[in-house]
Amino acid sequence: MEIHINFDVFLVFIAILERLGVAEFLCTCELTNGSFGRNFRLTNRIVIVDDSAIDRRLVEFFLKKGIADVTLLSVENGEKAIAAIASETPDLIITDLQMPGMNGLELVEQIKSQGCSAPVILMTGFGTQQIAIQALKAGATSYVPKSALDKHLVETVKHVLSVSHWQRNQSQVPTTLDVLESHFTLENDPSLISPLIAYLQDQLETMRHSNQLQITRIGMAIYESLTYAIFHGNLELDTELRQGDEAIFCRLVVERRRDEPYASRRVRLSSRFSGAEARFIVSDDGSGTKPLERPNSIGTINLEGIEGRGTLLIHSFMDEVTHNLQGNEITMVKRGL
Repeated sequence: MEIHINFDVFLVFIAILERLGVAEFLCTCELTNGSFGRNFRLTNRIVIVDDSAIDRRLVEFFLKKGIADVTLLSVENGEKAIAAIASETPDLIITDLQMPGMNGLELVEQIKSQGCSAPVILMTGFGTQQIAIQALKAGATSYVPKSALDKHLVETVKHVLSVSHWQRNQSQVPTTLDVLESHFTLENDPSLISPLIAYLQDQLETMRHSNQLQITRIGMAIYESLTYAIFHGNLELDTELRQGDEAIFCRLVVERRRDEPYASRRVRLSSRFSGAEARFIVSDDGSGTKPLERPNSIGTINLEGIEGRGTLLIHSFMDEVTHNLQGNEITMVKRGL
């Protein structure tokens, strides 16, 4: 039996429960991925951190509805999160930024200091831009605006998990391997992105370049650049459309992948790993767009927009980002690996 719940109705429902003092009723609700009584293989362990019981239940609702292979553990503060992370070894951590006691930035710093390699997704709200940028620099992997959890939470979780679940290369590597260079050409098929990123992450591990968290963050930057090249470079779809009606956006993707001049366009990625740095160049065959430059101030970043999020993640995770004049090529450099 499939359940369809309108998001706005759900918010009103839980608000009423909170007013009546029975918000914890939601703790007893077991919401599964579209059905009752079915057993799913639970493989991904996710810790949710938020001082609001309502918001924790919302996150649980979206994740259980959108992701089958998941086990969730919810805690109300950073101190309990640290204990849960130590005992559960999660695959992913989702945390609010504004919390009493230990806030989201301090939690990210604590997680990093303890050597935990699990990626962290931030939930941002109004007035948290400064903390969000600091947390990304401190070690967080991505973020989702709280106002858009219904639209972007599940998608972001799936992307981060796919990038972080790369398979490490355990084979012996000759110590004389100094430089590793690769070149790829991709069709406008988003399903090709995750396997390619996993391959590049294996190359980074082969060079013994970096720790798992850093390799995950590099993978997120590559993911953002490739999706932008496909959707907004080659297929020339507006970024606002991508965060609007998903059905319309997907229909246009299918149509333009089939029709010229879009169908014959390609995305190219070159990577070069050396003892000093990792360098990535992503280009597309589109007509070019205005280069996404580093913002001069916090106020210039639209944290809730897809384009703004991609720009912020790339600049947070890479040491150098440049564009060609046409606006259809980006070069990203990570040093000190």
